[in-house]
Amino acid sequence: MTRQDAVKNGIRVLLALAIVGATTLVARAFDADLTTAALLLLLAALVATLLGRAPAVVGTVAAFLALNYYFTAPTNSLDVQKEDDLAALVVFAAASAVLGWTVSRLDAARRTAEQRERETHIRLDLTTRLMAGEDPAAVVAGAADALVALFRLVRCTVRTSSATTVANGPGATGATTVVRIAPLEVEAVASREHPLASSDRALLEALVAGLAAAIDRLRLEDEARDARIDAQVGRTRSGFLSAVTHNLRTPLASIKAASSTLRAPDLDLSPADRTELLDTIYDETERLERLVTNILELSRIRAGGLEVRRQRVELSDLAQAAIRRLRPLARAHRVRLDIPATLGDVDVDVQMMEQVFGNLLENALRFAPPGSEILVSCCPGPRHDQGPAEVEVRVADHGPGVPEEERERIFEEFARVDARPDASGTGLGLAIVHALVTAHGGRVWCEETHGGGATFVFVMPAGSR
Repeated sequence: MTRQDAVKNGIRVLLALAIVGATTLVARAFDADLTTAALLLLLAALVATLLGRAPAVVGTVAAFLALNYYFTAPTNSLDVQKEDDLAALVVFAAASAVLGWTVSRLDAARRTAEQRERETHIRLDLTTRLMAGEDPAAVVAGAADALVALFRLVRCTVRTSSATTVANGPGATGATTVVRIAPLEVEAVASREHPLASSDRALLEALVAGLAAAIDRLRLEDEARDARIDAQVGRTRSGFLSAVTHNLRTPLASIKAASSTLRAPDLDLSPADRTELLDTIYDETERLERLVTNILELSRIRAGGLEVRRQRVELSDLAQAAIRRLRPLARAHRVRLDIPATLGDVDVDVQMMEQVFGNLLENALRFAPPGSEILVSCCPGPRHDQGPAEVEVRVADHGPGVPEEERERIFEEFARVDARPDASGTGLGLAIVHALVTAHGGRVWCEETHGGGATFVFVMPAGSR
């Protein structure tokens, strides 16, 4: 025991004696009988037990002597002449001892419960902060402050692989306890007034172990997330290369075959055959251009480079421009426009919206059977309260359609409903449509065409008239 602890303990003993003395004075002032005095001094002894073990013993002995000296006949003497008085004193001493021990145990249990409550609060606070995504360095700093407050430390140093945090408290430096549980090392310097007991060391180790486990679990989750991202990137890259390679090979092979035939000096081609070969080269070049445009547009979307530059334009002009660009692909189909003249202009990014019309038309032309009709229609959409007017655009075909369970997935990158080995398309067109329409503040979906087929619908704000 340090000198300061001894002084504090002596003060508590004196306080216990003062409590018993004051109670004795009150009892004598009111001329209390033996029973009343016994009850009052018993209460004083119980109060003294709250000051500690030594004050409890001194207070109990002082209360017993005061009861014997001042209130047991003959008074002002420690002599006991009656057996009943002796029995009362013995009962008083026993009751004081039992009640004092009980109160002392209850007080110790209360202090233990309060410490456990603080421990639980620290555990929950640190774990919650880590799971909420707070910076682990800030959580470790908070842990150092919490340990200083919980154990009344002079200094607490928490080290991780990336940082060292030091929290200071009051008091003179005492013994040092070091706890190492990867990835943490905690150095706790106790004060001389409040050294760490064995139970405190066990609690400190438990808290450090819990914090270390939470940090390690967070690290493992980060590693698992990074691994999933790497795997997803790998699958996306593989899908991208597979889709692009497959769709580049066919037009390049057709262009190479047609151009080789035209360059052959020993072949006597008729004008019709020569025109057909030139048309093949032109058509496949257009197909390559659309593929490259989609790839570049996808790169721009992924880079966050979508910036909508709105200008006034008629939707019929956008649709007709897309049809002209896809004319080689549309030779075997009938494309019909149903856009009322009263629809008026819309505020859109012309280049983006041409891409939307082009991708939806190309998708319809690829799946619709030869000779079938593809209908492009526009109409005013519903006007919401105090909101902008909308325009609804529909591109309907009579192809195989899209199963209901696939109608949301087809707007994802590389998602394709047609699983045939010879199927064309990269699975990028509809993903680009979704991104461009969303950039305009609109939405796009797929539904079934009346009579069979797929109808792609997108709705977006029409802008001011």
